[in-house]
Amino acid sequence: MANPKSKDEPIFEEPKFDKHAYLSYERERAKSIILVFITGALVGLLSGELEIYGYWYIAIILIIAIIYFLKRLITLFKIALPKQTSHKILIYAELVITWFVFWIIALNPPLHVASAPQVADMEYLDSGHWAKLNETKDTYYLAPGIPFHLRYHTDYKYSIKNVSLTYNNMAINSTFDRSTGYVTFNITSPSAGFTHALVIKETSRVNLNEKIIIEGSYATNKVYS
Repeated sequence: MANPKSKDEPIFEEPKFDKHAYLSYERERAKSIILVFITGALVGLLSGELEIYGYWYIAIILIIAIIYFLKRLITLFKIALPKQTSHKILIYAELVITWFVFWIIALNPPLHVASAPQVADMEYLDSGHWAKLNETKDTYYLAPGIPFHLRYHTDYKYSIKNVSLTYNNMAINSTFDRSTGYVTFNITSPSAGFTHALVIKETSRVNLNEKIIIEGSYATNKVYS
């Protein structure tokens, strides 16, 4: 007959807590979280940049590739990927959420301005002074049949690479002063009651293509700036 076990013998012996291994694991997990956040932020900003130029589908392919190679990316920096399944899921979720949030940030001010440059303060030179033109919406009025020296102000967050003007379907010369933001040019106003189209094109991150109507009219005002 087998001898009964001693009452002093433990039924289950709890494994000894390895403080060093625990701290090492948590340290590696913290490193992986930081690395994934930085990766998601950079990919998100790049995705926003790609969408601005119409390549949003490349951004989708890029994040899929990053997800697929995430394990290799983490180990490349000599960081151990978390072992627990819940921790792995959180790492991948962090990547996708960070990527999406920074994609949205990249498409909004102050990082990006979705609108095109603006045409403002259309003026003409009168006796050495700049006078504002009489305006109704996108129609400006000038005394008929007279040559005018005009200018308008353009302001934009990004650099304007090129400015070209077309008046009455003909290209005209213009001067763009980057220090002041003024574009100056010469035109001859149409006859009384007639109109000509002034088309302004500016090349920048978002291009401007604006059509302005110049009408020959005696109903002009002189508001000097």
